[in-house]
Amino acid sequence: MDTEEQVLVDALRNHRTMALERLMDQFGNSVYGLVSRILAGTGRVEDTEECVSDVFVTAWRRIDQFDSTRGTLKTWLLVLAKYIALDVRRKLLRQPGTVEIDASESSGENIEEAVLSKEASMEMRNMVNALTEPDRTIFYKRYFYYESVEQIAKALGITNKAVENRLYRIRKEFKEKLQERGTGIKHAK
Repeated sequence: MDTEEQVLVDALRNHRTMALERLMDQFGNSVYGLVSRILAGTGRVEDTEECVSDVFVTAWRRIDQFDSTRGTLKTWLLVLAKYIALDVRRKLLRQPGTVEIDASESSGENIEEAVLSKEASMEMRNMVNALTEPDRTIFYKRYFYYESVEQIAKALGITNKAVENRLYRIRKEFKEKLQERGTGIKHAK
């Protein structure tokens, strides 16, 4: 963890209001983007804004649970945002008059395909968790948080080419492992 992040975490743990404001300034757009993607089509803009507020309040209350050995403050915050947004999404979908069409229902996907898809998803999750640092961070930043190669390189203090090379190796490794195991995930560039 860099010094700037440590100072912010310490200030949050001491419940300094300016630290919460700084956290919101620094990560507000990322949290809002993730929450809005998760809640897309299920509620109003106000629901998204309320969810984002809940994320920061929860982070404020649970900052002692942050463990810098497991990832960055941003990663912790975005994981927190993901789970809070998924909870809000479930609540919104349970409200009367809220209907979401399941993509598998609309495409006529059969049960066997759904099971294979679930198995492939679990396999992918296991492979991502098996990555070492900084590859895991690069993978999450690129494919979960949709950060550009340039943003990732700047955040990690490496070149764009190094990020591109690592992403290429990760994709290649995943493709080979999936082919060995016969898992039904199609390789995408």
